Amino acid sequence: MAIRKLQEIGGGSTGVTIPKDDLVLEDVLDEDGQLDGDHHAYVNYEGEGMWTLKLLDFGSEK
Repeated sequence: MAIRKLQEIGGGSTGVTIPKDDLVLEDVLDEDGQLDGDHHAYVNYEGEGMWTLKLLDFGSEK
């Protein structure tokens, strides 16, 4: 489990980064380690300090 610091990202939101090694497992990054296309995620607050994140597939050709 990676520990990440919460960061102010503007627009009244706070963000947390996802380790690139984990994103590679989901084919989200290209061979240069950059985002490959548009990606969206559903984030749900579960309660008691827990959130879940699910990568969404909008019919991409990947």
